[in-house]
Amino acid sequence: MLQLPPAMTAALPLLHRLHDHQFEGVFVGGAVRDTVLGLPLKDIDIATSASPQQVMAIFPKCIPTGLAHGTVTVVHDGIGYEVTTYRIESGYRDCRKPDHVAFIDNLDQDLIRRDFTMNAMAIRQDGALYDPYGGMVDLRLQRLRPVGAGDERFQEDALRMLRAIRFLAVYRLYPTASLWRALIRHRELMRHIAMERVQAELDKMIGSDAPASALGWLGGSRLLNYTKEELPWTPQDHEALKSSRLDLLDSLDERWASIFIALSYTADKVKSALKSLRFGNHRIRFIYSIIHVDAIMAVATVESERRSAWLNVVLAHGEAIAHSWLRCAQAAGCAPLHRDTEQLEGLRRQLLEMPVRTLKELQVNGNDLCRSLGMRKGPWVRELLQLLLSEAASGELPNTEAELLERANIWRTEVNIDEQSNP
Repeated sequence: MLQLPPAMTAALPLLHRLHDHQFEGVFVGGAVRDTVLGLPLKDIDIATSASPQQVMAIFPKCIPTGLAHGTVTVVHDGIGYEVTTYRIESGYRDCRKPDHVAFIDNLDQDLIRRDFTMNAMAIRQDGALYDPYGGMVDLRLQRLRPVGAGDERFQEDALRMLRAIRFLAVYRLYPTASLWRALIRHRELMRHIAMERVQAELDKMIGSDAPASALGWLGGSRLLNYTKEELPWTPQDHEALKSSRLDLLDSLDERWASIFIALSYTADKVKSALKSLRFGNHRIRFIYSIIHVDAIMAVATVESERRSAWLNVVLAHGEAIAHSWLRCAQAAGCAPLHRDTEQLEGLRRQLLEMPVRTLKELQVNGNDLCRSLGMRKGPWVRELLQLLLSEAASGELPNTEAELLERANIWRTEVNIDEQSNP
C-alpha cells in the first residue's frame, strides 16, 4: 500500500462515495506517477466506472466541463476534481483528438489508451497501486516506454512526441529503442499540432529543472523542424546551447531570451519565432527588449564604448530589463562578453552605482524647467529632461535642483531652445 500525500487524501471521499453507490473510482494520471516518485502533486484526476450522468447524480456540486469525453468536475471542499468515465477512443483523423468516444466499465481498457506506462497506473481507495502495464518497473529502470505500440500512440496523438521529450528530460529517463524509432518515424505528424500546444509543451520543458536536457533531446529528435509553422531551428542549435546555464535563471522568459542569445538569433528572427509560437504581446516585448540590449552591447567592444552603451541601455530600457540582460548573458555563456564574468560584474556595478536611473529620480521636472526658463511646455521639455538625466546618471552633473536648472539655462543659450520649440 502506498502512503497517500495530503492532496490525494483530501480527494478520497470522492472515491468512497462512488464505491458506496456501487461504482469503481481510482486516482489516475500524473498524480499517481508523481506519488510513486515522491514528487509534489499538481492536479488530482479520478477515473470511474460511473457514467457522467451517474456522477452528476451522486455528487451535489458538479460542473459538466467535458461531457462528450466523459468528464465532470466535482467540487469538494472548495476544490474541483476532474472525474472521467472509463472510455475507449477511436478514429484519430487529425492526429490529436479521437473522433469517437465510448464509455466502458473496465479499468484495464481505459488505462491501455494512455500514452506511456508510467502514466497508465492507478491508485485505489485503499492505497493499492494498480499497474497492469509495468509502469513501476519502467520507472525503476529509468526508461520511458509506450503503452502498447509507439507507432499507434503517436499516430493517435502527435503531441505525445513532445510530451515524450519533456518526460525524458524532467524525469531523467531514457527512451526504449522502439519508442525512439517510432518518434523519429512519425515526427512529420507534428504539422497537425496547433502552435499554441507546441508553445505550452516547450514552456514546460524550458521552465523545468532540466531545460538543458530537454533541449538536447529536442535537438536529437528534430521535432521542431516539422511543426505546422516554420521555426528557425537547425540541428546545430542544440550544440550551441551545450554551454548555456539556463538553470541559473528563475524566470521562464529570461530562459527563452538566454536561449536566443546563445543561438545568436537576430531580433527579427526572435520576433518571428515568438509569433509563430503564439506568444502573447507582453512576453514578446519583454524577450525582444533583452535581445535588443544584447545587440547593442555586442557592438561595444572597448571599455569606454561599453560604459556609454550600458548607460544608454539602462536609461532607455529601464533597470529591470538591464538586470534581466545581465542574468541572461551570464546564463547564455557563448559570446566573449557573456563569458567574461569580470566585464559583466563591472556593468552590474556601474548600474548599481548610477546616481539616477529614471526621470522620476531627477530633482527637477517639466514644470520646474518651464518656470526657470520662462517658456511654455512643448516637445523640448522631455528632450531637455533626457539630456539632464543622461548627465546626472553618468555622474557628470550633480542631481540637485540648482545644478540641473543652471545646466538647463546654459543649454538653452547653446542650442537656442526658444527658436526651436516656440511657434
